[in-house]
Amino acid sequence: MFDILLVATLLVAVVTGFLPPNQFTLRHRVVIPNSKVRSPVADDQCAQIIVIGKIILDKYGDPDTHDHGDISIGGGGPQSAWGACAALGARDMLGWNDDDEEQRMLTDDTASPPKQNVTFVAPIGLKNWTPEMTISLNSLLPMLKTPPKLVTSLEHMTPTIHIWHDTNETVNWTPMDESFGEQGADGLWRLNLLDDILDEIENHYENNIVLHAILQCGHEPTGNGLDALPLFNSSLMERVSAASIEPILFPDEAGVISHDDRSETRAFFERVVDYTSDLCESNQTNKLVLVSPDRPCYDALCSSTESSSNVMQHIEFAVRDGSNGSIIDHGSTIIPPATLKTIDGKPVNPTGAGNAYAGAYAACRGTGSSMEEAACIANAVGAVVCEYENLPPWTWEVLERVVEAACEVRSKIDIKCSGR
Repeated sequence: MFDILLVATLLVAVVTGFLPPNQFTLRHRVVIPNSKVRSPVADDQCAQIIVIGKIILDKYGDPDTHDHGDISIGGGGPQSAWGACAALGARDMLGWNDDDEEQRMLTDDTASPPKQNVTFVAPIGLKNWTPEMTISLNSLLPMLKTPPKLVTSLEHMTPTIHIWHDTNETVNWTPMDESFGEQGADGLWRLNLLDDILDEIENHYENNIVLHAILQCGHEPTGNGLDALPLFNSSLMERVSAASIEPILFPDEAGVISHDDRSETRAFFERVVDYTSDLCESNQTNKLVLVSPDRPCYDALCSSTESSSNVMQHIEFAVRDGSNGSIIDHGSTIIPPATLKTIDGKPVNPTGAGNAYAGAYAACRGTGSSMEEAACIANAVGAVVCEYENLPPWTWEVLERVVEAACEVRSKIDIKCSGR
């Protein structure tokens, strides 16, 4: 079977000029990175991924018009959880051999891919949350081994926004019903989720926990920064092998992060690094600190000269750069984007692509992938999210599409390196 695939691949190469990437090994229908590029951070790939993120209710449509859709489940949390699961599922497929595929072919075509070791924890306000919304959320994330852990509050409402895209596919949004005030996001995101997180992992006896958190950052952030409390709890962090942060900062109309936001975010990262370093020293362990900012946030942090500390060198950055792909290894390596398989090659809905990327990168990197492998898969996950109006379904077809996109990204890297 291998010989047949090799001949077929060479025929494709003759017709299209495409060759399998140099550093990949041909297996079954896909190409995989050599195992030697795995990171030593977490050799056990059976880690538990914990995603802490917000749920926001989305009402699509410009508030200045009357063309509004129904309210749907949105927010960075569900997208990140989906991204983590899709990345792990696709990476498993990249490592398949012939026996794995034969077993796959024997399964019912309607069967879903396996569930993933990903836990999603999020706060919700019950003033406007309904049982039907819980059902809807569960249907978006059927690949979780346990349903999303919702931390509820009777005193708050779940944040709700108008959301729409302009002609440049830039996401625009505005709060509805004062749901980002004290009765909404500002109060809700101060809830302490720590006990719920510890409950979720109490039966997980290994120390290989990968924690990914979407956090409000900057000066006077929504929730007053209390959503970061889990990162400073020794009972949790002693069991974490990789801590990943997706910082949320909002630039001004010119795309610039303010001085105060930049300073406060750097100070926050310093506290995280200092706390993590102290834990590692006392427990004689290694922990990986990952940060997945968008490009404006990263540029602002790198341009700052206010701190003489070496904090930036103690953080591994995976920078989300939209349609340009992503940037890793402290800005030295650009990971190209995957080509969208939409009718016009443009995104159907770019909302959540960055969140999905961050969750995917954290899941892969925290469980042993190299930076490059994690970024290739994460770029693919972000691209596939853009090809659907909402989160993609959990199907073999979608995972195969992620695999295809990841291989395309990797091939672009090799072509660039070879000078072709």
